[in-house]
Amino acid sequence: MASYVASLIPDQPYGAGVYAEGRVYVEHWTKDGNDIHRGEFRSVIVCGHQLRLVNAPAPTKRRRLARQDDLLGAWGSATLKGLRVAVVGLGGTGSHVALALAYLGVGELLLLDSDCVETTNLNRVVTAGVADVGAPKTLVARRRLREIDPGLRCTALAAITPDKPHPELEDVDLIVGCVDHDGPRDRLNQIGVDTATPYLDIATGIDLDAEVPIIGGRVIFVRPGGPCLHCFDELDPMEVGRWAKDPSQQALDRQHGYGTLEPDPAVVHLNGITTYAAIGELIAWIAGWRSPAQFLDIDLSGFLEQSPGTPGSRATPRRPSEPLFDCLSCSHLRGSPVMGQATTAPRSKG
Repeated sequence: MASYVASLIPDQPYGAGVYAEGRVYVEHWTKDGNDIHRGEFRSVIVCGHQLRLVNAPAPTKRRRLARQDDLLGAWGSATLKGLRVAVVGLGGTGSHVALALAYLGVGELLLLDSDCVETTNLNRVVTAGVADVGAPKTLVARRRLREIDPGLRCTALAAITPDKPHPELEDVDLIVGCVDHDGPRDRLNQIGVDTATPYLDIATGIDLDAEVPIIGGRVIFVRPGGPCLHCFDELDPMEVGRWAKDPSQQALDRQHGYGTLEPDPAVVHLNGITTYAAIGELIAWIAGWRSPAQFLDIDLSGFLEQSPGTPGSRATPRRPSEPLFDCLSCSHLRGSPVMGQATTAPRSKG
């Protein structure tokens, strides 16, 4: 049967699955000349009200996770263990994300960053200590994550680039962007859109020009078929363009006042609160309690958009919105077989 179907579509793989008791088993066949290559799908994800890995094996009891299993449920625990997640950026927010995912029992992490630990990182990079100054952030993080979970599959990779292919990001179940520049943020957004991979973007910032410092962040979930970062108008085209230039041109731009000459202020509590608000949305989705917020504003200044007499930090979800009809990033997929107009989008990764 597989040989016959593969011969009808020689340039495309053929897949078939079996569904029973809420789970699926899926294989694929590809014709190469006279040979038929057979393989098993690594993951089959349904992105609806619940993020579910429908070919996840039944979860085994792990004593380390016993205090959370009843909360997350069987499907939530099985999905976490089966997920392959890419964390892009291992700085102030990315180090928090990596730690949280390791503690939660995610099965596999890809860590992307090319920077080394600097002394000025030690006020917020929670995977690093004084002895790690000068070492690659990815290797430092990987060592710490394996201390938490020795069975965690963890791969250290170089940072994302403006124009090189990144096949490693096309075979993951979730991308978490923890970068401090709209250039790589735009690239991650496009990879997520084109591969129907959920993309969780986390950003923080501190503005010292105001009379009282403005301290806050935001979390955006780009889900298959939903609005992307361009739909939310969250990307600066000039900053995106500068990232694609060679380093000498970027340096020249900075001399002429374009881009950032000095790093912005950063503190561990802002990174932690913003990150764990994002992780909370992810867990609500995986456990099936509710869909995650599309856009979450984090305000630690305590005086933005609040009722009189109620000071304090806030995490506020915005009202859900629809994708822009003419968005240059995601409108080309509107109505495609993968996306459609439905709220549930199945996707498979080999």
